Parts: sequence; structure tokens; C-alpha cells
Amino acid sequence: MWFGATKSLSGILTEPERPQTDRPAVLLLNAGLLHRVGPNRLHVVLARRLAEAGLPVLRFDYSGLGESDVRRDEVPIEQSAVAEGLEAMEFLETSGVAERFVPMGICSGAENAQRLAHEDERVVGAVLIDGYAYRTGGYHLREYARHVLSPRSWRRLLSRPLALRSVLGQGRAAMAPAPAERNPGGLDYERPFPPRETCLKEMTQILARDVELFLIFTGGGMAEYYNHPRQLAEMFPSLAGHPRLRHEFMKRADHTFTLRSHQEEVMASIGAWVDAAL
Repeated sequence: MWFGATKSLSGILTEPERPQTDRPAVLLLNAGLLHRVGPNRLHVVLARRLAEAGLPVLRFDYSGLGESDVRRDEVPIEQSAVAEGLEAMEFLETSGVAERFVPMGICSGAENAQRLAHEDERVVGAVLIDGYAYRTGGYHLREYARHVLSPRSWRRLLSRPLALRSVLGQGRAAMAPAPAERNPGGLDYERPFPPRETCLKEMTQILARDVELFLIFTGGGMAEYYNHPRQLAEMFPSLAGHPRLRHEFMKRADHTFTLRSHQEEVMASIGAWVDAAL
């Protein structure tokens, strides 16, 4: 189906066999440059599972991805992603599908889901997978301990005399493996997150509207940023224990949920959250 102001956005709507008028619709947002099937077809299966639970699901492509046409203006991607998410909501509302919405996404999709939740009061929940994350003092201590207790790190260090001399003089830095070794299958680049205070303010405002938030972080995919279930409370102490903020740390999953077992795990977690929160 095609929708949007210029009918240039392409999407697929998966509807429940027995539609329930009081249930919100889910928007599955693009993860980076991947089109609407999602990483390892996760969005396809997730859309079907959520429809079985009674929620209509729209997975669509932003302009320039998949079958969606490119934009003819010079609007920055951060703004166009929110604008096109709002167009998706307008389409579903005018079509009589739903009046409330739950955006979900991975990586940049999580960032755009948070922006949508902050922008529009029709959003009643959001699932943010590997979204904004900030290294804390606890993060660095756990990383240091991991390297100190790792025989592999010591073997690597002892095989390089100059590195050994450096670590004795400088501490942790020389013991850290190269990024690709440290985070296999994950993120090998620095993501440009907004300041932590900006993210906290945005999340606080979202939660103040009684929006249900579910944050999921993967240990294999976000090791450069996030390494323990306790880190969310370290990042945002004022939100710790908030009744509408749920959090899960999938330590063994990678950023794109390559293994089917990890796909099943994340879908089960989202399904349980939907049943409890929506």
C-alpha cells in the first residue's frame, strides 16, 4: 500500500483476524538502511506475532528505502523520519485502523520511535531496542574487571612486551582488545547520541504522559556502550523504578538478532510487555 502526503511511502499492514477497536497499532520502523523486513526478517515475523495478539502492525519504508520514493526536498533525515512516522499514523487513523500507536525500532529505529513518542500524544507506548545508551562509571569498572580477569587479554598482552610496559604505566587502555574483537557482530562505529541530559529530559516528558516504554539492550550488539542490567539506573537515576519504564538486557543477543533463538527471545519479551502494558 502507498500512503503519505504525496503517496510516496510504501508499507505492508498486517491486521488481526479479529480486529479490536480499542487496541493501538504498531509501527515497525526501519533499522538503519534496512528495508521493512527488518534485520534477518525479524519485522516480518514480529508483525505476524503481534497481529495474532490482536494488534494491527504497519511496517513501512522511509523515503529512499525499499520501494518508497526519494524525497524531493532537503529536509534532514532526523526530521523527515518523524514527519513520515506521523504520516503513517495519519494514514492508519483516517483508514479507521487505530487512533493510538506504538512505534518500535532497532538502533536508529529506536531513536526515531523515541522522537515520535515525544512528538505526538497519540503514541501510548514504544519499544526501543539498542537505542540511546551512555557509558557510566559502572560500565567502565565492569569493562576493566572483565579484561583483568580474562586469560585471553593477558595472553594477548604478554605476547606484546611494549603493550605490557604500557599497561603497567597507564592502566586499562592497553589491555582492551581491538573493537572488532571486543564486539563481534555488533557496532564498530561511534554513534552520535545527543547529550545524556537531553535524552533524560525527553524520556521524562514522555513518561509524564503515561506512555509505556520498553527499553531492550543487547549485550553482543551494544558492548561498546552497555554491559549490565543495572546500567539503565546508572544512566538515569531519576527514572529508576518508574512504573511505566520496563527494561531488559539480552546479554547474548547481537545487534541484528542473527540467531533464531534470540529472535524468539525478543519476540516473547515484546509479547509479554504488550500483554501487560497495552
